[in-house]
Amino acid sequence: MNMLLLSTVSVFFRQRAGTFLMLLCVLFGFLSANEHHAFAVFFLTGTYGMLTLFGIWLLYSLLCGQFVISTWKLPEYRFIYHSRAWPVFVRTRRFLLQALGFLQPILYYGIYLLIMAVQDKLLNRFWPVIPFYILLILLLAVTAEWRIRKPVLYVPVSRKSIIKWSIPRPASPLYWSMEWLVRERGITLLVGKTGGMLVTAGTMLYYSSGEYDIRMPAVGMSLAYLLNLGISLELYKWEAEIWLWGRSLPVSLWRRWAGIVVPHLLLLLPETIVVMRNGAIGISGIVQLYMLGVTILIRSHLYIYKKSGLPENAMQVILFGFTILTLLILYKIPLLLLSACGLMFSLYAFPKFYPLRRIRNC
Repeated sequence: MNMLLLSTVSVFFRQRAGTFLMLLCVLFGFLSANEHHAFAVFFLTGTYGMLTLFGIWLLYSLLCGQFVISTWKLPEYRFIYHSRAWPVFVRTRRFLLQALGFLQPILYYGIYLLIMAVQDKLLNRFWPVIPFYILLILLLAVTAEWRIRKPVLYVPVSRKSIIKWSIPRPASPLYWSMEWLVRERGITLLVGKTGGMLVTAGTMLYYSSGEYDIRMPAVGMSLAYLLNLGISLELYKWEAEIWLWGRSLPVSLWRRWAGIVVPHLLLLLPETIVVMRNGAIGISGIVQLYMLGVTILIRSHLYIYKKSGLPENAMQVILFGFTILTLLILYKIPLLLLSACGLMFSLYAFPKFYPLRRIRNC
């Protein structure tokens, strides 16, 4: 079962991580809660609402089915045909679970649709979703069964492209690290940004429901920023395990520091877009929250440098730091002051924690 999930479902989401991230930015960055609710009501009550929803879900399922058919043709997936030796019941159960893995986005939106139906007392209009979802699961399971019964192996032949991409690949370590993150660690990137944006949207929704000062979103956003720690760890692995020769380059301390700060500045843009789209916080508050998030991630990244990864007690250290930060925020210490102190300490400690001690002489 793990073999199916890792070799097929995980690869599907990793290869399309950029597409899902763009959808998340659109859904949480440009659509407000009222617009999400309006779409849900349309799907439940509109004349062509359910038909439209089922059409979108069917297109996504066909995309998943096409991925299974085309991917299992590849020579490196020859092992997948050994699944024909499984008993029929075991193979059917595992293909159904694989289909559930593919349909996770649909399941999550179905749960949201169910919540909206209960809230608006439209539960009697929700029932067609369940049989259609079951039908999509069966469709993907049958597709997988058909593929292993009709094995077609081929070696892709390179063809000359009609349209040539004239733009050269940027010679930038920042671009290389972001490209590697999207291509090779797409699942971590997708999960981390999904969690961060969901917590951000929930924080802004709660902040809009009453009269609060900047401390309330600061505490909530601190948690959202900490959910990017897994992505920060992947950036450390890129430098420590993949781009090994980068540490031997004669680069100054400031450039190495900038090489850590700039990727984290980019990582926090989706959460910042969600905050801006909500409109409940002014530009000054957005800048304060953004700088606080950068400080949290940079300080956490230096902790990863110090420990050469995340040790077993890392969660205790992170929770302790989050508790201390929450207390400082609640005691009305200015966010910009906290950010400035955190960045200054990180810059001071950077030469001590970075693996190359000789960068002081650069």
